Formats: sequence, structure tokens, C-alpha cells
Amino acid sequence: MKTIPMTVLITTANDPPGNLPFLKMTDPVMRAIAAKAAVYFWVAQGIEQIVLADATGKNLLTEYEWGEIDKSETRIEQINYKQDSESVIKKGKGYGEGKLIEFAINHSELLSRVEHFFKCTGKTYVRNFPEIAEAIKKNNVSGLFWKHVGTDGTAMNPWADCRFYYTSKDFTRKHLIPAYLASDDNAAFCEKQVYEELNRTMAVSRSERPFIAGYAGGTGEPYFDSSLGILDRDFPCWITKR
Repeated sequence: MKTIPMTVLITTANDPPGNLPFLKMTDPVMRAIAAKAAVYFWVAQGIEQIVLADATGKNLLTEYEWGEIDKSETRIEQINYKQDSESVIKKGKGYGEGKLIEFAINHSELLSRVEHFFKCTGKTYVRNFPEIAEAIKKNNVSGLFWKHVGTDGTAMNPWADCRFYYTSKDFTRKHLIPAYLASDDNAAFCEKQVYEELNRTMAVSRSERPFIAGYAGGTGEPYFDSSLGILDRDFPCWITKR
């Protein structure tokens, strides 16, 4: 299998606070199982570099599992820190994710060697990632985000999909992290904040839609993972080129 020379940052919260609002998948064992399943899928696709960043002070993979993957084409780095639970409980998962992305950019050895990277939420993977990555390389793309799809695939609200995107560290520091940190799950959740920031800073376009599969921590249910017909090849997005 041909290695895709790109870096994927996977964000996790392996042992979240028990009283976090809007979070139904709270069992650390089930969260770890879902997250590991997604990581192994990424590895099976031949991704060259994966950064596993956790906000609850827990590495996802055991030393044995890390050693197994180390024998493959994929290099994995695991980093973690213990996030302030009170702030996350007060402001929500989007705020927590923003702090985790900031931590990863500042502390990851692998991310320090690249300017652009994919970000993917833990417990999920992208079934058509090779096609997405090839289109990014072919068209010299430096940033790519997609519009949010409802849980049943029928609703497209004025939100950005924050589960998976391609970006630069510079754009992340200047625009994404501030949008995440300004979010509040009770009033201005991160998908809305990021949507507004993308409209201010990037061009609206259309592209192939990423087929994101896996589990939503908020609902505890699988994400919508079916075809949208013609939209699969012509989906609303935001894009910047180098």
C-alpha cells in the first residue's frame, strides 16, 4: 500500500469528566474501544504520521499496541495533558477541543516538522481519505473545511464540520483556536463559531465530501455514513490554495 505523506492529528478525551454536558458516551472503556478502532483504520490506510493528543491525561494506546503499529508504515506520537475540568464543563466540548489543539501544536514533535495537517476527532475515520488527500495535493490546497451535515444527512445548518478538516498551523493559531475558545455549548457552540470565522477568511467552494464514519461522543450513536448522491462529489466547502 502506498504511504500518504501527510500528518493526521487525532484529538481524544479518553477519560472525560462525568458531569460534562451534552456527552452521552462517558464510559472510558467504550470510548477507548471506539477510538482504537478508528486509529487502526487510519493505520490500515497507510497514513505516514499520526499524532494522538488527549486532554484527560491518558494515552490511548498501550505500549504493546504502540509497538505493533510501529512495525507498520505509520509513525505514531502520543501526547497528553490534564485539562481543567471546570472550564470544559462550563464552556463545553468545543472549548476543550480548542485547548487540546493548541496544546498539540505547541508540544507535538511530529507537528513541529510540518506546516499543514489534517485534524480528525477521535472515534472517527474517513473512508475516502486517500481520494481527499490526493485532491489536496493535486490542487495545491492549503486549507479545506466542509459544511456540517445533520445526523440523518438531510439538514445542512449554518455550521462548519469540526470533525475533520485540513489546515495550516498558522491558520489554526490565528483563526481556528480563537473561534474554538470563544465557543460555549449553551449559546455559541464551536461549529457555529468556526463557520463564521471561515466565512470571514476563506473562499466558498465545492469539493468531494469526506465520508466520516465512527461514533459521536455527544449522542453515543454512529455518525450518518451514507451517500448524499450528487453532493458526494459536489459538497459545500471553504478552501484556500498555496
